[in-house]
Amino acid sequence: MTARSRPLVMVDQRLAQRRRTGIARVITRTREAMTADPPPDMDVMWVSGPRGLPRRNALTSLGNLILDMLWLGVLLPRRARRHGASLIHVPMNWGPLRGRTPTTVMIQDLAFERMPAAYPRGFRLWASLLGRRSAGRARLVMATTGAGARDIEEIYGVPRERIHVVHLGSTPDDQVLRHGREPFILAVGEFEPRKRVLDLMDGHDRYFASTPAEPPICRLVIAGAGGSQAAAAHARRGLGCDLLGFIDDEDLHDLYRRATLFVSLSAYEGFGLPIVEAMAHGCPVLVADNSSQAEVAGEGAFLIRDPSPNAVAARLSEVLADRDALARRGEAARERAAHLSWTATARGTAEVWREALGLPR
Repeated sequence: MTARSRPLVMVDQRLAQRRRTGIARVITRTREAMTADPPPDMDVMWVSGPRGLPRRNALTSLGNLILDMLWLGVLLPRRARRHGASLIHVPMNWGPLRGRTPTTVMIQDLAFERMPAAYPRGFRLWASLLGRRSAGRARLVMATTGAGARDIEEIYGVPRERIHVVHLGSTPDDQVLRHGREPFILAVGEFEPRKRVLDLMDGHDRYFASTPAEPPICRLVIAGAGGSQAAAAHARRGLGCDLLGFIDDEDLHDLYRRATLFVSLSAYEGFGLPIVEAMAHGCPVLVADNSSQAEVAGEGAFLIRDPSPNAVAARLSEVLADRDALARRGEAARERAAHLSWTATARGTAEVWREALGLPR
């Protein structure tokens, strides 16, 4: 074991190797912010375990599960002991269940608990068991929103005083759009039932077919790939819809910068990172009024409660009718996003570690 003059926090960044996931973005941006503004009273070590297998079928999913359990159960605790770590932090729901090193855990969301029918039974049972035990063992648990904190308290029975809310962040857009926004609606994410992308597509079809030509009718652009409904989405795609598949960060930022409106019709979000990313680029947002989405988007967001196609079509027509008012909502969105920075995320995370370690605050 390494002797240390001040405490070491070992952070599990293994899932950052899965670059197409939201958790990979969370880990990477938090690490970058903390590297630029390191906590003055502790050392932080970011560690990675074995790389995951490409997601292709049930066999590769099983392989990744085995690798995850090997990493969390054996390799990560062993590495923490070898380096003399005072704390292990895991940023995605599930942490080591054994070992002498205390833990903190950030629970990104409990969608599989709130919407069990949307997930395979085996995954749901495994995720629930491991999540409950990880939260119970951790010294402190982090949630990304107040809504998430309530879920953790209600579903996992974690006392509220052991739960701390640390909002996720966004990167301010330092590029000025030279021209006006273009007539398209943007949605981002996988084609999973929880995301309700097919409902959005159906609603947009009705909007697209029935809306007057002025102001310009907005196409629907969806950036994302994978999920159990991907084939259905491609089969259902109407004339006014573009499916881009997975795109890199630069192209995604460009879409945020040009879109007239960002829409999240998701049935449940732990945070909803694309929402605040769109807002950081001055894009107004329309979000489902459930879970954390209205909390994240703030008072300037448009809300929708009914995901049926007719209701979605009507809400799109209403929101898109006044483009000047929409632009003002975009500026309010940019101001809201400025309060949700990755620097604040990193500092809030370090503050939780400080409490878990018993350091002066």
